Amino acid sequence: MNAEIEDAFAALSVRAKIAVLARAIHMETIHNRDQPESAERLYRSSEFIHRLVGFIMSLAYRPEDFQRDATWASKTLVEGVEVHGQPYLAKLHDWIVEVRTVS
Repeated sequence: MNAEIEDAFAALSVRAKIAVLARAIHMETIHNRDQPESAERLYRSSEFIHRLVGFIMSLAYRPEDFQRDATWASKTLVEGVEVHGQPYLAKLHDWIVEVRTVS
């Protein structure tokens, strides 16, 4: 299922990718607020959020440059969400399906 999610994310328009990344950041922030864990976990979460924000910046300012990082971005997104379990991966998949029509 991970490869399917990665491929579906990569196929989205720039605006749709930004929407999914923003939603993932929102989910990660809420998860940390509602379920604080170890300092190490919070650090990893902060790094995940940092990378996602970087992808948004790249998409917003230089979408043509994002293509070379698209595979890495897809994998980073899926791996960062995956640590929270299958229900979160299913939500990510639903978000991607939801925004497919955004152009």
